[in-house]
Amino acid sequence: MAIGRYRELLGNRRFLRFEASAIAANVGYSVYAISIPWLALTYAHSLVVVGLVLFVEYGVYALTFLIAPWVDRARNKRTIYLVCYPIQAAVAVGIGVGLDSGTLTPALLLALVAAISLLWDFAWAANNIVPRLILTPDDLFRAGGLGSLLGGAAQAGGYALGAVALVAAGPAGGMLAYAALLLVGTAIVATVSLPAPPRAGPTDYWRDFREGWAAFSPRAPGSLLSLGSAELVRGFFVAAPPLLITLVAARVLVAGASGYTELYAAWVAGGIAVGFLLGALNPRRAVGSVLLSAAVAEAALVVAAALSASSVIAGAVLWFAIGAAGASYLGALSTFLQGTFAPGTLGRVTGNLYLFTGVASAAGAVVLGEVASRADAAGFGALVGAGFLLLAIVVAAIPSIRRMAF
Repeated sequence: MAIGRYRELLGNRRFLRFEASAIAANVGYSVYAISIPWLALTYAHSLVVVGLVLFVEYGVYALTFLIAPWVDRARNKRTIYLVCYPIQAAVAVGIGVGLDSGTLTPALLLALVAAISLLWDFAWAANNIVPRLILTPDDLFRAGGLGSLLGGAAQAGGYALGAVALVAAGPAGGMLAYAALLLVGTAIVATVSLPAPPRAGPTDYWRDFREGWAAFSPRAPGSLLSLGSAELVRGFFVAAPPLLITLVAARVLVAGASGYTELYAAWVAGGIAVGFLLGALNPRRAVGSVLLSAAVAEAALVVAAALSASSVIAGAVLWFAIGAAGASYLGALSTFLQGTFAPGTLGRVTGNLYLFTGVASAAGAVVLGEVASRADAAGFGALVGAGFLLLAIVVAAIPSIRRMAF
């Protein structure tokens, strides 16, 4: 039955074209994500600066809640991609050229990272809405799984491209590859016709803004306020995996940049692989159980990876598993939101929830960057493992999260 539903999705040309565009952009973003921490480290030779770059990136992502009312009301979501992707590409080229020419200053780097992150906010909010516009709730986990299957090889190739660019051409090469993939995504999405959400049209911004927060009222049925508390914990440790990988590569592995790319690529590959499994299982009635299991697994695996830091092979295996655990949590959470809320409010709900995640992520990036600059791999890994264990405790302690389903 599950295979048959995958076959139905493969016959949905609108979904496949949109997915192809999203894959191109997300592969590009993967190249950017693998490049930017190493770029900051090689540029400033400081994990504190790496933390500051991640602080700006995650902090700007937290502003999605201000953008979401416009995205929800936009009649044609395709326009968002056609505007944002090319501008992001131009900014990425600016980072690469500035780095190579020596004109990139710390302030300029942070400003350009902020610009990319702000534009990504628009695309991210639209990405949360579009699948709900063209698919039924029962297809959402399968769509995520099929996206992992179709995008897995491409994304693995993208990380390989990013790794090659990082080792051969330096971080500037990663920025140029990111720009090229964004332009590919732009060309594909230009061919996709997307339906308007039921409430698309003129907006009363502040009314829509308040409406988006109604789901977080303590009096609302199925209030998301308790989920926000879990996101505060998870968000604080979002920057921890890339910081730990960077720390291990810089201080433990003699391989340097190549070791960094191998661990980072393994981390991402685990996330790609688990998506198809979630799609096949379609755990609509057990979302809370997925969240709890993923948090416990990530806590244990991060500690194990830190203790095995001297081995690239063992590290790659463990980081693959860490990526799978983290992606299971995030995939189950995002699919729950897509399946629970109508397309006309989905952008605001996801953006508002991410405010909890993003604020905590920004704070965590600075604090954890400072801690990582002073700690060894084992000590930092133990701290991060304790953080994910705390997340598991929060999920287990709150019935409305533990019993999440749609």
